Amino acid sequence: MSLILADGVGRHRVTRRRTSTKHLLSAEALTPDCVDEICELADNFEAGFAKANHPDGTAIALLFFQPSTRTRLGFEVATVALGCHAVGQADMTASRSNARSGETLEDCGAVISNLCDAIVLRHHDVGAAARIASRSSIPVINAGDGWNEHPTQALIDLHAIRRSLGSIKGRSIAFGGDPRGRTVRSLMYLMRYELPAEIVFCPPAHSPVPEDILNILRMSQIRYRVVGDITEALRQCDAIMMAPYDMSDIGETASSDYISPRVSPDSHIINAEKIHETASQSLIFHPLPRQDEINVDCDDLPNARYFEQVRLSKYIRMAVLNRALS
Repeated sequence: MSLILADGVGRHRVTRRRTSTKHLLSAEALTPDCVDEICELADNFEAGFAKANHPDGTAIALLFFQPSTRTRLGFEVATVALGCHAVGQADMTASRSNARSGETLEDCGAVISNLCDAIVLRHHDVGAAARIASRSSIPVINAGDGWNEHPTQALIDLHAIRRSLGSIKGRSIAFGGDPRGRTVRSLMYLMRYELPAEIVFCPPAHSPVPEDILNILRMSQIRYRVVGDITEALRQCDAIMMAPYDMSDIGETASSDYISPRVSPDSHIINAEKIHETASQSLIFHPLPRQDEINVDCDDLPNARYFEQVRLSKYIRMAVLNRALS
């Protein structure tokens, strides 16, 4: 955004940035260099080596049509840390961009892009971020679109695993819980560049690993296998990314009162007893929120990295926003 002094009568004319090419809609579009740059910038923000320099009044629109705690607050905190302003309604179900009022997501994107400098969107519909972006002249960041993707969470997860292990190359990385979640798909796209020795899935019986996720690994020639008990991952893997046993609510609207009927069986729960019995050195991650898949008695063990993962998320979101606004 730039301010231009106009004629000699004291008027001012504001010229806004147009036609953005810096949308972040899918982790599939991120190159290895881009991933490395984001993670490096996050490290520099954390260490205080990087400083943001955005114009006063830079506004980030947070459009959350689906409930969120960490992602919404994380982007708000990151926005403030960059010296920008977070704007948006606390409850987007009260907005006019809904079926009842008839405003399309495309029109919503066109409107918001004439008011703000970037958009962070979470929505229950697959493809919602791409629809907003199709009419937006400012960057759009996908903060989760239904079952599809959650690229910023995948960047956070990757960054946290890298920081803890030093390198993912040659390591065994496990994924526990429901593999249909959007973060898993986005993270598989990023794993293509990391050269893990193998990916180990421990999915629930009601939900096998989606074929498109397996195809990402096949095309990248990354070995994978499926186990039926998380104890195997505790014994054999360097890191475990957990998820709830059932994520069927991920495509629900904000007004939905859906509650999963499923409870995690013991075979899919990590607790301190299992960690001690297996003498496990596996580092445990989780994008959160957790249900019962990680017992709270793990929280103070050296294996637990999920709250550190949250701490690091601020800096990744700062890096993502800074990239979009630059």
